[in-house]
Amino acid sequence: MMTSNSSKRRKVASDATCPLYDLLSGGILEEVANYLAPISRALFAIAIAPPSSPYDIILARCRPKISGSSIDGSDWHTLDFGDIEKELAAKLTDDDISKILLHIDAAQKVKRLRLTNCINISGSGLASLRHSISIEQIDLSLVEAHRSPILDSVPPLSCDKVVPILESIISHERNSLKHLQFPHVWRRKEPVDPRFFGSLQRYNEMMENRGPIHCLKCNRNIYSLCMELFVEDDFFGIQDDTCGVCTKNYCHRCSADDNHFSSVCLCRTCERVYCSKCSTMVECGNDCDKMYCELSCLPQNICASPHCSRTFCNSCRSDDACRTCGKSWCVNCNDCMECDWCKIRCCAECSEKDGVNGVHSCDDCENLKVLCDRCRVEVCESSNCKSCAKIIQPVLLKENKKLQDEIKSLKDENKELKDENKEMRRNMDLARMFLR
Repeated sequence: MMTSNSSKRRKVASDATCPLYDLLSGGILEEVANYLAPISRALFAIAIAPPSSPYDIILARCRPKISGSSIDGSDWHTLDFGDIEKELAAKLTDDDISKILLHIDAAQKVKRLRLTNCINISGSGLASLRHSISIEQIDLSLVEAHRSPILDSVPPLSCDKVVPILESIISHERNSLKHLQFPHVWRRKEPVDPRFFGSLQRYNEMMENRGPIHCLKCNRNIYSLCMELFVEDDFFGIQDDTCGVCTKNYCHRCSADDNHFSSVCLCRTCERVYCSKCSTMVECGNDCDKMYCELSCLPQNICASPHCSRTFCNSCRSDDACRTCGKSWCVNCNDCMECDWCKIRCCAECSEKDGVNGVHSCDDCENLKVLCDRCRVEVCESSNCKSCAKIIQPVLLKENKKLQDEIKSLKDENKELKDENKEMRRNMDLARMFLR
């Protein structure tokens, strides 16, 4: 009897076509799925099904034990690949994306699709979304919310593959599309890809054909959602009247309730538009009118001047960074002088330190007034300017000490060579005596 049971277990284990549904009870699988995010549940359902069998056949076979929806879940309002590990999302291929979308019938069920961290897809896996009338928002930025869309390497997401899919949705009379977030490389490419440009035009036409869109705050008409974006580079390809989170529409003439900012603002770091209800916006402290969402997008540049407490954006950062301490200043403050000759910069604090090639200004010198110590030695070598001589005195003393140390080192080396020469002669004399 024991032999028979052992043989049965080996037979089951060796049967490669035996689905996991037949090995574990439906209750266990359903209980495991309950702890997973929606996208993970879909991946789990696909993973436990035999890869050689169609999913509908597998679900039909297992229906007496457990329904497919009990593992997949039924809430597919939002499909965000950011709900799984970043490393896993980065490994997904177009074939993986296609299987997931087909498995959950995304064209009929999903309203918001975010391809967060799917940086290795070309877009062909989205083909099952063609002619979808249920999807309302598609985010192709490939990055998480409040993160810069500028990736280290150019993603393979292709206009050739994606634009025809988008246009099949746009061209459908009953489509529900409200918001599109495009990849940074598409919007900033020069020249702009004509296919992308054409899809933007058709998207604008679709929005205009729907009739006037009203601002939810003042009820005024928003005549165009993104046609004007073709003019300004920073906004090109972005729906600046539509919040990228709630997809509600506001005009820029309305101000938020708690501050003087408009109801919708573009974050210059993550390049997304937020309404005042979905994200608190912060203005650059240097009054450049650029806005940032309050999370990781807010630049942390703090002016090094003790008389300035501004937190400013990268655009308002002065180029006058000290090459010694690395401190930087905002464009309104400048405590870092630049050598007129070699162009190195050094702040006043570092210039006073010993051993630092500081940059100083000489008001008495008739030649160039702002020089670093090393350049001043060369420029003012024949000058009789007492102020210059006072500035470069520590440098000359240091150079003098360095030369003295080099001379001493050469003398020591010469003495060692003489001693070695003496020893060699002594050995040669001993060798001659031995040969005689």
